[in-house]
Amino acid sequence: MVSEKIAQAKASFEKAIEINSEILFPYIALARVYLREKDTDSAISKYQEVLTKRPSYLPAYMSLGTIYQQMGNIKEAESYYREALEIRKDFAPVANNLAWLLAEHGGNIDEALGLVQMAKEKMPKDPSIMDTLGWIYYKKGLYRSAIVELQESHENMPTNPVVLYHLGMAYLKNNQKEQAKAALEKALELDKEFPGYKEARQALKDIR
Repeated sequence: MVSEKIAQAKASFEKAIEINSEILFPYIALARVYLREKDTDSAISKYQEVLTKRPSYLPAYMSLGTIYQQMGNIKEAESYYREALEIRKDFAPVANNLAWLLAEHGGNIDEALGLVQMAKEKMPKDPSIMDTLGWIYYKKGLYRSAIVELQESHENMPTNPVVLYHLGMAYLKNNQKEQAKAALEKALELDKEFPGYKEARQALKDIR
């Protein structure tokens, strides 16, 4: 029944493109359907068609960067994020994603910090940006600043294991071992295999 509805939706979006190929919504809707079906290549193709129609459409760059990032194609993801920032240099969601990418994959950590600080100025209440900023502070050895950001991120996303892992590691480096132990144990309770779980387990062994 669900697959039948999805097929009908795809057909209607494709028909809409036939009728007027200049309207963006059917391309974007189809891309989202393809992503739901895990047909990544088709989703990428539709977002690229959107950019052919409207080269300045920022959400398409964001979506393509995110897809490639999830696929592990870091260079392609970075390329789309940078293209988006060329169009609008203060586009906070892309700046945050690029900052994270640079911090996690051997990029320029100072550039990453500048990007995420700008994102924080634009979206000061966004817990994902707080997490990125906190983790970059951690990587730069600014553990107290990291804890401030990560505590606030955790308050807004209390069941996110990655934020708790980051907070636990910052506590540990700041020699707050009890708080580190509690945060890392909670992260592993929430999800036994989140990104960073191996490091979290090792850190707990070291504390004990």
